[in-house]
Amino acid sequence: MNEAAVRAAFRDQARSCRDLGSPLTARVCDLLADCLRHDSGAVARRVLDWRGDPSSSADSVPLRLCGGLHALVLRGAAPALARAYASGRVDAALLLSVLTAHEACLLRWLDSPPQTNEVARSAAIIAAARFLAQRCGLPLRALELGASAGLNLNFAHYHLRPA
Repeated sequence: MNEAAVRAAFRDQARSCRDLGSPLTARVCDLLADCLRHDSGAVARRVLDWRGDPSSSADSVPLRLCGGLHALVLRGAAPALARAYASGRVDAALLLSVLTAHEACLLRWLDSPPQTNEVARSAAIIAAARFLAQRCGLPLRALELGASAGLNLNFAHYHLRPA
């Protein structure tokens, strides 16, 4: 893939984030689409020279990098980034400085696809459970193996409301 495909993947992810109500991640993706340069360090070079498909339908490079940045914030490893995230005022210079200051960590994040802990899929689980309960009348026990940290196991406590 080429650099244009990587930049397009970041812009596409930004649009998706805006549509899903994540303006901060959208801003980060937009900034990265514009500010990454080959001379911006090892992380930028790895991203811009991505060998696979960087898009959200394949390797999800933007989410890999955003996940790594978020992990730095959560661990307290990038205090300036944490303050910028808290205020919603992230800029390109800060992002580039974090990419170079935390290269080893972020390069490891780029090695793995993102794991989405989406509990919205509980809506489908609720519908299936209700269908089975009405049809079979048996108690339902659920076991979740995977990324949602058991959050989808609480579907009995969730309710569906018309939009």
